[in-house]
Amino acid sequence: MRVGMDFGTTNSGIAVYDGYKINVLTLDPFSESEVVRSVIYLTRDHQVYVGDEAINLYNAQNINRERRMVRRKVGHIQMEFSEIGKVETDVHIMIDEFEPGRLMRSLKSALATPYNGTLIFGREYSLESLIALFLSTARERAEKQLGKPIHAVTLGRPVHFVGAETPEDDQRAENRLREAAHRAGFEEVSFEYEPVAAAKHYALSVKNPQRILVYDFGGGTLDLTVMSLHPGHAPEVLAIGGVGIAGDRFDQRLVEHALTPHFGRDVTWGDKDLPIPRTLIDQITVWEGLPTLATLETRAFLHRAQMGCSAPVRLFALESLIFNFYGFALFETVEQAKRRLSDLPFTEIRFEGNEIDIWQLVTRAQFEYYTRGEWRRIREEVVETLNRAGLRTGDIDAVVRTGGSSSIPASLEMLEELFGAEKLVEEDLFTGVTAGLGITAWEHSAG
Repeated sequence: MRVGMDFGTTNSGIAVYDGYKINVLTLDPFSESEVVRSVIYLTRDHQVYVGDEAINLYNAQNINRERRMVRRKVGHIQMEFSEIGKVETDVHIMIDEFEPGRLMRSLKSALATPYNGTLIFGREYSLESLIALFLSTARERAEKQLGKPIHAVTLGRPVHFVGAETPEDDQRAENRLREAAHRAGFEEVSFEYEPVAAAKHYALSVKNPQRILVYDFGGGTLDLTVMSLHPGHAPEVLAIGGVGIAGDRFDQRLVEHALTPHFGRDVTWGDKDLPIPRTLIDQITVWEGLPTLATLETRAFLHRAQMGCSAPVRLFALESLIFNFYGFALFETVEQAKRRLSDLPFTEIRFEGNEIDIWQLVTRAQFEYYTRGEWRRIREEVVETLNRAGLRTGDIDAVVRTGGSSSIPASLEMLEELFGAEKLVEEDLFTGVTAGLGITAWEHSAG
């Protein structure tokens, strides 16, 4: 059996189609949702958890837990110098001996990067093997619902993967995703552009020929595809485009502008009123970077700075954020606030923990100001993609929106300005691509 699967930066889904009806499967029994969070939690004994279960277990096992950093040998290197000859030395790293598990998210965003993998609890995991852990769990859950084995998959892929700078980068990322799918037990793997999949789902309801722009704006990338639709025929792709900007980037901007002051961005310390190192503050804006700060050197520096700084409470909060494992929970809170701003003119970011007590009001206007550079680049890419298709905005009959970030008000206002509000069509925001991939999988099997 072949299924369609959207392995997303934030959420993932699986769908099947029989030529008449699309069935988007419920992949997360812990949330009873059609989508499952693209998150894995790997415990010290190498047990794998995904989705909401992974997040809940990570929070339960890690927030406010005790740490013990120990020095451990991980290798041996030999260097040769012209002056003194060969020098051999052991390589050591500091590890948290009490760490119960490792949480990983946004793995898709690493496919086009040089990141190859990491050592987790004494075992080497490549990026492909980490993604395979997630894909295999999703496959097993789908097989349980369908009551039959799944041997093949049509995977969605973005027009441009996050971090890809050349076509070769994109191809390498696709090859790595293919390898991960094979490791997850899929014997046959094919790909479809995610916006093309969304267009196929939309085309089921189209009665007349149309020229459309698919605006697929999710957690990791914005994908744009200009297509010509003719009922009963496959969509004709006229131009594709995209940028590595999406929901995760907006979360980072909110943390950078609204929350870093609570964690010492503007604090000075010592007799010379030195600023807190920018490298330390910048790491706060990327959740994946926070664990790298949890070193003895960081703690020693913070303790020195706390003794003579302009606002000790801010540095106490920063220390707690890093060493009490609040990073993921903080970013979850920020993402929820970002979503509320799609419906409200303002909202609060409320976050509490040991030595942390944040109540920060954020307005929609502030959020749009924080992200103004991203919106400028997105608008330019929309226009450039139309130009590549040889079309103007007036030539487009419908703008098909999909992906959770496509309902951000600034996004809607930009599209309305370019195309007119009457042309905007909302495809299923979280399952439109998944459903379209189910159609492509059926076409592949039928053909």
